[in-house]
Amino acid sequence: MQITRNLANLCARALVESMDIRDMRHLAKRIIPGYDLYKQTGFPKSFAIPTIDAAKQIVSDIVNSSLFFQLIQQLIHMNTEGFMGREIPISHLNDIIKYIYNSGYIFDAENQIFVENPRIQKTRNWGALQEGESYALAFLAVDIIGNTKIVQKYSKDIVETTYTELNFIVQNAIDKRNGRFWIWEGDGGVAAFFFGNKNVDATLSAIEIMNNLFLYNRTICKLTEPLKIRISVHSGVCEYTDRNDYFKKLEVMRIIDEMEKNHSAAHSICISYPVRMMLDGFIANQFIPLGSSNTSKYYQYKLEWEK
Repeated sequence: MQITRNLANLCARALVESMDIRDMRHLAKRIIPGYDLYKQTGFPKSFAIPTIDAAKQIVSDIVNSSLFFQLIQQLIHMNTEGFMGREIPISHLNDIIKYIYNSGYIFDAENQIFVENPRIQKTRNWGALQEGESYALAFLAVDIIGNTKIVQKYSKDIVETTYTELNFIVQNAIDKRNGRFWIWEGDGGVAAFFFGNKNVDATLSAIEIMNNLFLYNRTICKLTEPLKIRISVHSGVCEYTDRNDYFKKLEVMRIIDEMEKNHSAAHSICISYPVRMMLDGFIANQFIPLGSSNTSKYYQYKLEWEK
């Protein structure tokens, strides 16, 4: 998000009208550890820094550090929860939030962060996740079974059409639950979920994909046999990165790879124990443990004809 001069000035006014320099310095250090206001302003420590100069410098340094949303998130927290044991109503906060909203971002109260409004734009990190920071995420991995044989057996047009239609089925399921593709490589990919009950969203997306593929195979699929996929759902703490080569080496991807290779089957969904623990009873009961029900690490949902 581009921070205009008017918005930066409004934030500086909010600081001036809401707190003293001592509070401003504590606030700045919460956002930029070790922040030295005297060093940044150039004032000698024997001088009292004018309040407006301090506010403008702090806002400018935070904006230049790409931490503007963290500043507003802290102001929202101060306005609702107080600061260092004191109530601190923040002036102009509603105007600041309205300005941000009009710029295409909304405040996610559950996670206490600003994220992009999906009706306006969609990016890989929801406009919120920071490179190198760790977050609790749920992942849905889709893998086409027998990709090599399909490519060899069918014409390029049929393969491209089929894979494009599968991509549409997957994209539609994750979009309605605010998921994001992190990887899509033709024969499969990985989507991430961050908000609300991310485990439920990932699992319901997986079930929707599997059910819609079942209908697709019996209606418009151009292959002479059903298109087969397997889906894995896993969740955990993961370091955010824009680099797919690095992401593929993380622990969550290692577990997803293991699930695909050793525990997933055609027309089935494999979920890990952490995911199942977060599902309500009805959804959780759709998944059968792989192995002993007392020690199983993975659970399976399989789409089959009724006998």
